[in-house]
Amino acid sequence: MIRLLFTTVLAATTLPGLAIAGTLEVRLTGAQPGGPVMVQLCSESEGMTRCSRNARVAVSNGMAIARFENVPAGRYGVGAFQDVDSNGRLGFSMMGRPNEPWGYSRNAPAVMGPPNFTDAAVTVGAAGGVITVQLGL
Repeated sequence: MIRLLFTTVLAATTLPGLAIAGTLEVRLTGAQPGGPVMVQLCSESEGMTRCSRNARVAVSNGMAIARFENVPAGRYGVGAFQDVDSNGRLGFSMMGRPNEPWGYSRNAPAVMGPPNFTDAAVTVGAAGGVITVQLGL
């Protein structure tokens, strides 16, 4: 009986098809009144440029919350911007700087493009978790 229980637990934790996945909540602060916040959740294999999980969330009292379901344990980065003018893209000034609030997990620095994944990476457990992103100009 103990051997069967041990085998079942071992299989459930090691087989990819049976991996446990949780809910990841992304809390975005520093939003302005206006358009929605566009959020991307990036896995380590995707880096910070081609992320397969995306969300569009409304702003309330300077905050927005995005929830991503069935997120397996691993390292993830989050990138977000507030689409104040609701045109579907991050706006830039004549000097090439973003003119809409934006940010990355761990306040990762972005110079002339997205940050390195390792600078934005946060470890998420099987139960999920919370990542906070501060938006700013």
